[in-house]
Amino acid sequence: MRRQPERIFLFRLAKELGMTVRRLLNELDSREISEWLAFFKIEREDAETKPIKETGDKLKATLRGFQERK
Repeated sequence: MRRQPERIFLFRLAKELGMTVRRLLNELDSREISEWLAFFKIEREDAETKPIKETGDKLKATLRGFQERK
């Protein structure tokens, strides 16, 4: 199964929705499954960039503090 990322995604989505893969494939059309895939990609990207953004925000605040002291 590791060589089938699409299948892994279907299991992840089925788990998220509380249903079996068979039920998921019967109830969702390909468009909705594609939208879920896009959603999970965006969610993963946001999770990966959030710590970087938070660090940048803290650095900016620190630098502002130093600039205000001058």
